[in-house]
Amino acid sequence: MGRILPFLVFLALAFFFASFFARMGRPRDPRTYRPRQRWNGPFGGDATPAGTVHVVKRSEVAGVRDAYSSAPIDPAKPLLRCGKCLSLYHSESVAALDRENGGRCATCGGTDLAAVHVVDG
Repeated sequence: MGRILPFLVFLALAFFFASFFARMGRPRDPRTYRPRQRWNGPFGGDATPAGTVHVVKRSEVAGVRDAYSSAPIDPAKPLLRCGKCLSLYHSESVAALDRENGGRCATCGGTDLAAVHVVDG
């Protein structure tokens, strides 16, 4: 039994590396969507500049719910949006997030919540 265990571990590692390197050699299908990774700066912070205002069409807001309270988004109210995951919030929800979650997004934990300007369209 003392000689079989190292042999089985060796076989498992050989199988893992063989399957890993076999996948690396395959060409990627250009029709497959692969989102680009967002660069968050050298220290992993949020990359949205201060004073950013998100512009959103009214048709894009239709049917969307507040990420914190799950209330339907009312485009007439002041809105904020997370720059990292694009979740939408009413200003009341952001106030609650400030009190209860350190001002972080309820969905992704980002801190770059910026104002939203809703335009017709």
